[in-house]
Amino acid sequence: MSLISDVIDRVLFPNREVHAIPVLDGAFSPNQRLDRARQLGDEIECPDDLALGPDGALYVSSGTTILRCTGTDFSDRKVFASFAAPVGGLAWTPDRRLLACVSRHGLMALSSSGEVVGKLEHVAGEAIACPTAVTAAPDGAIYVVDGSRANPPEQWLADLMQNRPPSGRLISCSASLRDAEIRSDKLAWPSSVVVSHDGDEAWVGESWAHRLTAFARTGDRRRVIVKNYAGYPSRIVRGAGDDYWMAFFGVRTQLIEFVLREREFCEEMMAKVPQELWIGPMLDGRFNYREPTQIGRIKKLGIQKPWAPARSYGLVARLGGDGEPAESLHSRVDGRIHGVTGLWTDGTRVLAASKGRNRLVELPPSASGARKA
Repeated sequence: MSLISDVIDRVLFPNREVHAIPVLDGAFSPNQRLDRARQLGDEIECPDDLALGPDGALYVSSGTTILRCTGTDFSDRKVFASFAAPVGGLAWTPDRRLLACVSRHGLMALSSSGEVVGKLEHVAGEAIACPTAVTAAPDGAIYVVDGSRANPPEQWLADLMQNRPPSGRLISCSASLRDAEIRSDKLAWPSSVVVSHDGDEAWVGESWAHRLTAFARTGDRRRVIVKNYAGYPSRIVRGAGDDYWMAFFGVRTQLIEFVLREREFCEEMMAKVPQELWIGPMLDGRFNYREPTQIGRIKKLGIQKPWAPARSYGLVARLGGDGEPAESLHSRVDGRIHGVTGLWTDGTRVLAASKGRNRLVELPPSASGARKA
């Protein structure tokens, strides 16, 4: 039925984008480089995003708190701020305030002591209930992406499986969190935003559309940089020179794409099956004997092979100045660094948050510097 549906879509709805899953090859060829990343300190419960502060400390969002990490390998950790709801995307402003995306509460600005000194809770009369990522331009302007009008950030899997019409937004505001306006609407779960190196564009990654789009900071011009990734884009940061680093919290599979199109089956699954066993991407897909696709994941003696169907995966890519991939680091099905949702780099080293495996890691030096040999 899906093949017939694809044909009908292409004939009757030629403007609707229907993209096959790209093969992981070229710069995205599978490898085990991400598993060679060095763990920083002890485990952190579900680290979501990270940002190095002007004081040299690493700030990490974890559940409803932001941790301030200092010392060797950032192993000394204290609570910097706590909220009533999960906190996700982080970014520092040029005037040394920490911006934090708080589920159902919008965007918060924190002082160096962790006090809330500003809030952006509404835009155009609507609440910002699903802020997923934020960035500050060198001139002080702030850009935040609101993933969905229907679900908060922690319900990302439900949002994907519900297959709702895209309702995400790119929002801009002044450094004082005022004069907020919607720069783009009807985005498919935007989960990353960064101001380009030249300062002219805001680059936005859409998880459910699997694409990266550049929006002009002035005017209405937009351009699609990459229209079809093999994974689900998460956050993106500027790197050295004109490079960018992008995290993918998972990879797409034929089975998931099939289930998303078979609405009757998908809705029955969501109604009757525990969410952790849905046929969908997971941040941490360590083996559960009840999970879907288990037969494809088991070989002799129960050994899980790296090429088995992916329930969770680890993937980070370095993009060139044109947005095209230059290299990638993978943690395959049998790997230990899955569900990467946040990145930080100073141009010489790259740190990553593995939300799926509760780890902060530093990527191998060969990936942090120049191009692969």
